[in-house]
Order: sequence, then structure tokens, then C-alpha cells
Amino acid sequence: MTRTQHLFFGKTGWSISLTDCESILRATTSIFRGWSLKAAPAAPGTGGRPRAMISRTAEGWHWQEQGAPKPRDWDAIPPRTPMRVITGIHDAALHWYLADHPQLLCLHGAAVKIGKGLVCFPARGRAGKSTLTACFAAQGHKVYADDVLGLDGNTGLALGFLPRLRVPLAGKLSHRSRTYIATHQGPADDSWIYLKPEAGRIAGLGERAPIRAIVLLDRRDTGKARLEPARTADVLKHLIAENIIRQRPMMEIFDQLHELARSSACLALRYSDPDEAVALLSRELA
Repeated sequence: MTRTQHLFFGKTGWSISLTDCESILRATTSIFRGWSLKAAPAAPGTGGRPRAMISRTAEGWHWQEQGAPKPRDWDAIPPRTPMRVITGIHDAALHWYLADHPQLLCLHGAAVKIGKGLVCFPARGRAGKSTLTACFAAQGHKVYADDVLGLDGNTGLALGFLPRLRVPLAGKLSHRSRTYIATHQGPADDSWIYLKPEAGRIAGLGERAPIRAIVLLDRRDTGKARLEPARTADVLKHLIAENIIRQRPMMEIFDQLHELARSSACLALRYSDPDEAVALLSRELA
């Protein structure tokens, strides 16, 4: 007998229908923060159609959307693991939220709160931003993003997702950070681990803080961590490259990112040991 449940996304008005996906539903609700997710066996009588429908099949899982951007082509490559479904819902919710908030810019990068403001790390994949985020959480800092940060002027806006780490973990992680990750592990498989920091160490959807520094990451195989001034022009180039939103006029986007770079401390971090880098940043920016 099949069982269908609906996942409601708080005040957004969205819902997802999941059929024979009980374990995925439980895991999915654990990766959102501040979204007021609620699972129910049936949609309310006054609600509209689910924005997406997911069902278990012999080949994996089937995904069908109704009038919303699709995070990936599931028809061509059906997800065969629960984590692929969970990360698909994660990515879809991010797309939907940004589509509903066109005034926001959105930065591909990480952000943590040090002192009274955010330190942002605009970075392409495999620059080590998620590993640094985990080390910051292990050392008591509040995480606002490990992959995508909303930008409202010079203010960072948390989008309310748990950090997501690649497996295997970085080889130079300290015992302290490895223990923290192991004891705060959310949904995981042999490719990804979601990290579940304590409530005070993860920002929920909509939490804001001023951006006070932007740090460009340069991860190397060896060498001690070094923090140096960076040119505003270089920081601006990275902000433009890592800006996800393109719907607004480009001059508006440029002006906002230029003001952000101009008003923030612009720094470059060279490092090989993520824990050493976090200790350096915490000391210098506190």
C-alpha cells in the first residue's frame, strides 16, 4: 500500500507531495532551519496543488514539478539514492525562494559571524569554504551560509540550510573538528554529510547581519595560514563572478556589489590547515 504525505514550507505557500518516501521526508525536514516545515498526511482542502511530487519507483525516484524551476533533469538521470533526493529538494527550495524574492542578490559562498558582523568567503567549488564553515562552528561561531548567502544591500541574509560537506573530509582537520562533525552529523551517505550545529551556531531563514569583511580563499597543499589585504577590484571581480542572480539590470547589480566591496574589509587568506585558518581569522577579525 502506497502512502502519500505532504511537506509544507511555512508561509511560502509551497508544498511537496512525497509517496513512499517516509525516511526521505524525515531527513529533509532536518536540513532546513527557520522555514517552519510541517508534514501532514494530506493537503488541506483550501490549499493549491503541490509544487512538486516525488514518488519511489523501481529505478529510484520520480520527480514532477508544476510551474516551478527544476533543480536538475531527473527524467534523464533518476536519483538512485536518498541523498540525491534530499539534496534535490534542498536545491529546489533555494531556486523557488530566490524566484519569489527577485530583489535579493545571492552570493555563491560561505558566511560566518565573527564579533558583530559577517565575514564572507565568495568561492568556487572545492575552495574549502564548507570545511572552514564546519571548523568555525566547532570553535563556537554562528554559521549563516556554507554555499549560498542572500545579499540585501550590505547585509547578509541566511537562507536557512544546514552546511553540506563533501566526503571524504579534508585530511588536515583537527581531532576537535572531526569530533564535532561526527557528533553533529545530520543526513549522510558516502558522498555528503549534512552538519547540524547547535541552535545558537546556525542562522535560520531570514536572519540578517551586516557584512564587515570579505575574504578571498587560496587553499594550498602546504604552508602556514596568512591573511593579507586584497585589492577592492579583485574582491569585486569575485563578487560579480559568484553572484547567482541575473534577473535585475546588470548596472544595479554592479553598483550594489561595488558598494559592498568598497565598504567591507577586503582580505585574502592563504592556508593549508583549515583549523589554523579559522583560528587566525577569529583572532584577527574579533
